[in-house]
Amino acid sequence: MVAALGAMLALLSFPRWSRTIGWAWREVQSQRARRSENRLTVGIEIAAFWEPLTGIGWYLYRLLEQLADRDDLRIRLYGPSSVVSRDSRDSRDSENPVVALPAGSAIEFVQREIPDRLVIPAGRLIGWLRKLEPLLIAADGNDVLFAPNYFLPRRFDLSRGARVATVHDLGLRHFAWTLRQETLSELNQRFEHAVFEAARLITVSAAIKEELVAEGLAEAARITVVHHGPGQLASVEPGELPETVPAAFALHVGTIEPRKNIAGLLDTWRCVQSRLENAPKLVLCGKFGWKTEAVRAKVIEAEREGWLLHLGYVEDGELAALYRHAKVVVFPTLYEGFGLPAVEALWARTPLVCSDLPVLREVTGGAALFAPPDRPDLLAERVIEVLTQPEIRARLIAAGSARVEELSWAKAANQTASVWAQAAGVDRAAGGGGAAGAGEKDAA
Repeated sequence: MVAALGAMLALLSFPRWSRTIGWAWREVQSQRARRSENRLTVGIEIAAFWEPLTGIGWYLYRLLEQLADRDDLRIRLYGPSSVVSRDSRDSRDSENPVVALPAGSAIEFVQREIPDRLVIPAGRLIGWLRKLEPLLIAADGNDVLFAPNYFLPRRFDLSRGARVATVHDLGLRHFAWTLRQETLSELNQRFEHAVFEAARLITVSAAIKEELVAEGLAEAARITVVHHGPGQLASVEPGELPETVPAAFALHVGTIEPRKNIAGLLDTWRCVQSRLENAPKLVLCGKFGWKTEAVRAKVIEAEREGWLLHLGYVEDGELAALYRHAKVVVFPTLYEGFGLPAVEALWARTPLVCSDLPVLREVTGGAALFAPPDRPDLLAERVIEVLTQPEIRARLIAAGSARVEELSWAKAANQTASVWAQAAGVDRAAGGGGAAGAGEKDAA
């Protein structure tokens, strides 16, 4: 009893009240400062940076890198939770992002840190504030809310800023059977509403824009095409090849999952072997993903036969070296929104053979040999042409080098910032500059 009474008195002590009032005042001032920002303010969730980055994670990261020093933007980044404590055992607090967050004058990482020794115990206060997080984010008054991966997280539901969403592909409509069930369920629940409520949409290729319009999901005037930059490896110094890789090899890069058509690729390589003496070994670079039971057995069988090497996941330096040393990159995908492995092959100055899809003709600028993904015999013919005809190799390498020079993360970032401004009704010149045209927000 005495101990409990002492604890209660400690909670009510003047230092705790003073500390609590001081913390609350600082939070109010921070909130007022966020709402009075004169620049265009953009709220983005970056929870993806707390996990190994996928293609969409790197897409967002490269955009933020390029925009970090824009003086006409205030980009507010929201981690897994914006309410944190240094001493909490909650994984949202204790773990760090897997990459260093982009930093610059435009970047603001929004965190409300709860100190210890307040009137209310820190753990309880954190729990309350996390339940109120949609209100706290809404109170920041962001002009724009950017969804880099189709739709916004639910904690942005109460925020009033203009929505901008990037649509990477319409696999949901065309190749639903290739998606994970949890991904498919969430897209079915939220995708159409996200597209409907967005003030502006970004697609990563004209092919996907055309699909959106053809499906009746959005009118063309609301959609802007913004191509990716030249892949994740453009800034990576090639390292050493993995020791198990032979001197002559062909390469496929990508997670082994249904849409990548690995079974068709294995059939293609059997055709190449039957037609070409001393055919190079095929190297698969990528981990097994979902729905891979059948193809996993085929991969193991091909490895036993000696003409296939499956490396799984490799680090960026090794991946860059694999692209650079491959005789040919083969990309027989069934469907893509952009197709970064194709662009990475162009960057590496390695001839590319890929599926004859409108999106791949678009993003490569035609700098590849094409064949239908369901025709392993024709894909094999294109591969053999690359391997046996030096003039074709030289033509593809030259065309690919010219095409990749047209793709730029800086250009993609500036186009994205222009879309944000259009969504907010603000007239700004792409590339930065003053904040003219951005009205001051209401004070809290």
